[in-house]
Amino acid sequence: MIALSVFVVLVLAAWLVIARAPFYLPAYDDNAPPLPEGDSYVFGFATLRNPVVRFVVIGRPVPAQEATLRGFSREHRDLRDAPDMLLPGVRFRVSPEEMRRLDRYEQTGRRYRRDLLPLEDGSVAWVYRLIGEQGIDALQD
Repeated sequence: MIALSVFVVLVLAAWLVIARAPFYLPAYDDNAPPLPEGDSYVFGFATLRNPVVRFVVIGRPVPAQEATLRGFSREHRDLRDAPDMLLPGVRFRVSPEEMRRLDRYEQTGRRYRRDLLPLEDGSVAWVYRLIGEQGIDALQD
């Protein structure tokens, strides 16, 4: 019984740390674009496809649907124009505060930018793309 109680306390503590204290995220960058006023969709094509990453960054389980972005291909952690390509990923819905957490995770305004792009199904979603130079130079701080 004591082992179960300890387990429950540890799980609860871990959930509180993830959901309420995002100290593990980088600071919000002043150069980040304004947050949307209402809920928005985000297209994840790399780490944000992973439900565990979304849970840790956003602070709650975030269901996602398969989605496709036309006209782009993935190159490492960025997108490249590729008019004839379809990029598979996931689309998920977030609140403005959750978008702020995503912006912190992606270091929006410093390393990444947030673009609103049309998905293959006709909906639109925010997509994080590297800022600046292409290739390895864009990956270095």
